[in-house]
Amino acid sequence: MAPEGGAPIDYRRGRTAKKVLNIDWAHPVWQAPADPAAAQPGRTSAVVDGPLPAAKAYAFVAGEDRRPLLVLRECDRCKGTDHALLSRTLDNEQTLLLTRWFHCIKLPTHVTGAQHPLRNLFAAPQAGERAPHLFFADSDGGNRRGLTGEQTQTELWETMFEYLERTYATDARLAIRELRILLSQLDKVDGSEQEVKSRIDRETEKNGPRSEKLKPMQAELRKLQKERDGLLAREQELRQLAFKPPAKAAAKVPAPAAGHGG
Repeated sequence: MAPEGGAPIDYRRGRTAKKVLNIDWAHPVWQAPADPAAAQPGRTSAVVDGPLPAAKAYAFVAGEDRRPLLVLRECDRCKGTDHALLSRTLDNEQTLLLTRWFHCIKLPTHVTGAQHPLRNLFAAPQAGERAPHLFFADSDGGNRRGLTGEQTQTELWETMFEYLERTYATDARLAIRELRILLSQLDKVDGSEQEVKSRIDRETEKNGPRSEKLKPMQAELRKLQKERDGLLAREQELRQLAFKPPAKAAAKVPAPAAGHGG
């Protein structure tokens, strides 16, 4: 939408913010160790024959990462894209920011094949139901919730916040607000830097690379880079949500000693 009497507003993020908004996908490939007794999550050697038990599949893809799982399987139509997660018509910025607090895993189209080692990650809840296109779960595979890939953005966000609230002690909603402000600040730095570089190009073309007017402009560039570095350091701080302590197993109450009849 354009403001009255003005040009359309460009809501696209600048180059630095776009890097921040990338999804950090993991693409795990199971290969069983030659010595089954040496099996450890994330370690590889010889190919396994047939699907892993679900618990072992979850342990493998999660590894030591305590973040909740966001697991997406590609299909023939969406291969090479994130369409099952991201909207093709709406702003995905909040979704992209939220993914940083999940262990994001993308698996190939053939993951549901009868002999694929990770097949049981996508087992349908009931016989005859389709395997979910993506699902969320706690890092141990508990509280799993499947989505079709056609879910509304509101449903997706509600699901994501539910997992974040269960996993983290820090409020992700507050962190999101600060991150969006920070992204706008990065855009401002990028815009200022581009303007200074254009001035440098014009001055160099006009008076050569030894022009005295270039020194203050180069100092401006260094100042902007320092400002960007500070913002990126703050972005990393905001990413570090504190985990809730692991749930303690219920203490066993010893059985009362047998009494002596009187």
